[in-house]
Amino acid sequence: MINDNVKKIIQESLTEDIPTKDITTHYIDNNSTQQTAKIIAKEPGIFCGEEIIQTLLNTIDENAKITLFNKDGDTIHPQDTVCEITAAADTILKIERTLLNFLQHLCGISTITHKFIKKLNNPNIKILDTRKTTPTLRYLEKHAVKTGGGHNHRANLSDAVLIKENHLTLFFKSHSIDQLPHLFKTYKSHHPSAFLEIEIESIKQLETYDLSLVDFILLDNFKLELLNEAIIICRKRFPKTEIEISGNVSLETIQNYSKLDIDRISIGSLTHSVKAFDLSLLIQ
Repeated sequence: MINDNVKKIIQESLTEDIPTKDITTHYIDNNSTQQTAKIIAKEPGIFCGEEIIQTLLNTIDENAKITLFNKDGDTIHPQDTVCEITAAADTILKIERTLLNFLQHLCGISTITHKFIKKLNNPNIKILDTRKTTPTLRYLEKHAVKTGGGHNHRANLSDAVLIKENHLTLFFKSHSIDQLPHLFKTYKSHHPSAFLEIEIESIKQLETYDLSLVDFILLDNFKLELLNEAIIICRKRFPKTEIEISGNVSLETIQNYSKLDIDRISIGSLTHSVKAFDLSLLIQ
């Protein structure tokens, strides 16, 4: 179910597009006749956005009739009718751009996520998103990743512990390496339900840090030839810790990781630079 925050985003998006009234439609069809429109796919992909369609239409016109031909996660093909909308003409024209903006973005995310999973071709390795999301749209974008078959990383800074390069820089300004385990224990005692992850950027860190209390080791931006060495060290020193990799993983390179002994791959491009999915809304 769509949360209240998303309802607010939808309302703000409509207000952004219609601050007063739709002056074009006002003079084309001021009697607001009943019309039927179809949303049609122009390319193959994975559909995402059924609740967006329903919520957005109901925000404008509670009497609008919506027939959905696809559920989130369904495969769609060129010329497929995703849904049919019957409503007043001005309703359809008011929501057209805002609705397509949401749908094209979310279907784009679910589709590219599915492509990464197919290219990787290893069900034992999870594909995850990141926090590199569009401000205020994170809930929707992460839902689209799951719809495409992927998994969600932490939702926000309050959700889990991820110690990154800048955190370590600050820590080591006043602490020694030997004090890292105490930091981990402190995190665990204060946030027992939150996972603990640390970003590692070198073999030296793996060999010198005590990471036995860490849930996930994130091998960030490792060259492929060093990954196997890093993975062997991780498995030997920290056998209970899962291994995640990240950094410039693309559709062209994802297959290079399919045979590695890793658990997760996090990919920022699932959300931060996704191509809009090609959809059209046409009045019949």
